Amino acid sequence: MAFDASLEELEERIVDVTLDSDTESMRRDGYRVVDWLVDRVANLRESPLGRELKREETESLLREAMPEQPMGFERVFEEYTRKVAPNAIQLDHPRFFAFIPSAPSFVSVLADALMAGTNVFAGTWLESSGPSQVELVVIDWFKQMLGLPAGAAGLLVSGGSVANLTSLAVARRALLNDDPEGAAVYLSDQTHASIDRALRLLGFKPAQLRRVPTDAQYRLNSIELARLVRRDREAGLKPFVVVSNAGATNSGAVDPLAEIAEIAGENALWSHVDAAYGGFAALTDRGRKLLAGIERADSVVLDPHKWFYCPFEAGCAIVRNSRLMRETFRILPEYMADVAREEQEVNFCDYGVQLTRSFRALKVWMGVKTYGAKRLREVIDQCLDLAQYAAQLFERSPCLELVTSPQLGVFTFRYVPRNFRKTGPGAEEFLDRLNQDLVARILSSRKLMLSSTRLGARPVLRFCVLNHRTRKEDVQEALRLIEELGREAEGSVRY
Repeated sequence: MAFDASLEELEERIVDVTLDSDTESMRRDGYRVVDWLVDRVANLRESPLGRELKREETESLLREAMPEQPMGFERVFEEYTRKVAPNAIQLDHPRFFAFIPSAPSFVSVLADALMAGTNVFAGTWLESSGPSQVELVVIDWFKQMLGLPAGAAGLLVSGGSVANLTSLAVARRALLNDDPEGAAVYLSDQTHASIDRALRLLGFKPAQLRRVPTDAQYRLNSIELARLVRRDREAGLKPFVVVSNAGATNSGAVDPLAEIAEIAGENALWSHVDAAYGGFAALTDRGRKLLAGIERADSVVLDPHKWFYCPFEAGCAIVRNSRLMRETFRILPEYMADVAREEQEVNFCDYGVQLTRSFRALKVWMGVKTYGAKRLREVIDQCLDLAQYAAQLFERSPCLELVTSPQLGVFTFRYVPRNFRKTGPGAEEFLDRLNQDLVARILSSRKLMLSSTRLGARPVLRFCVLNHRTRKEDVQEALRLIEELGREAEGSVRY
């Protein structure tokens, strides 16, 4: 065989170049990072939420050619803390009430460091029997929490988007033999956009999606669902899957899961529940009651990086029928013959799209074992209480109006000036502009983070409490800032 150098030349050329530094330098650099992280958490409440730069600003700050010579970790880390970290929003800030907050526990952060430091390949049993068993245990915890059968299968993925894609891919193979032609999908106008994206990737066309009307609390109307399914079947179409929300992003709405499961069973529909953030409320008594019926789903999506206090990325897909999940994804090429195992020794690469997988289960496992389910339950219960506390404070405000009541930590509201007559000509349009201006002011303040959405064609503000660090004082300060910035908006938006 031809080589570009002789054995003797190679022996001289190879001089054992490595990227490892000496152990003392590793310890020093590691302690520097840990100290910075601890100081960040300790000072989080008093710090600004972060800032957003324009693209030209980030280009000026960070654009450079690939450095040829070493800079040293101390200098690079200092550059990160000065140029990068301040120019991102802190989603774990106690006054971050926008979107769906993520506030990882410090233990789960350390677990993520362990995961990266050991660089486990969690795709096959051969290479990760211990980590794979940990993932099986974590999936079992989630199944028990939701009341799903012991025979269900699951795996951890990057987040709800991939978990939804994974679950719906199993459904497509199970009920349609991978051919979406003529199938109909049922979902509400509150369904997360990742479902639409997953369906597009799986070959479904927009005309195949049925937007089921919702009620006054934006929950899917089960009577309308049954009517649409019946209509499609009579038209010769194939009713395929119904997607339910167990905590809609817009309003926190929980669809009538038991009623939907009944309709799905009667019509041979696949019942998929998107419980990405809301599913963890099942740890609490009131959450379990609200989520009644989720145990009948064919597939469920969870995001531990939301309401289970893990850092990104940690999503989870659980499918009732483990055989269907494995059959959907399992491929055994010749170069993987050595890793083939019996079904009880799980190769997680057989249950999803990834072969190369990180040990995501570690941060869940370490967090649960460190704090215990009791403490996690108390934290989730506290978030539910804080959402109700905030909603009642806002309801008493002379210039705020609730649009939807708290459901799983989320409610929506609008700013309405004191003594404002909403029945006047152009009043609603004025309120729309006023609230949009208010959101912009809130985002610019960096003292508070809220986001907006649209409900019933009108812009509303969302308030989401999922952070274990949020206190009553943070809610009170949020109200004060909203009222103050609302008055400023009144002065600049003309009726």
